[in-house]
Amino acid sequence: MDKISVKKGSVLIECARTDLIGVDQTPDGVVFTLKGGLLLHVTDTDMPIHTKDMMKNAGDSFQKGHLTFNLESYNIPTSLEII
Repeated sequence: MDKISVKKGSVLIECARTDLIGVDQTPDGVVFTLKGGLLLHVTDTDMPIHTKDMMKNAGDSFQKGHLTFNLESYNIPTSLEII
């Protein structure tokens, strides 16, 4: 099953890839919108715009595989594992 993971420190949130509706930029971070009306708002005022762009593009582009959002890494915030 294709899934997504959102990691920040010791917190790990996983769900099916089909549950992710979108990743959107905010002035103070990013918001992951999931089915069922669940919003995961990540506040990080130091997050660069290019990091937010990479996360949004990955969320919009990769429909297959295990997509990981690593909120601790500004340079490599996303990774994809094809299963």
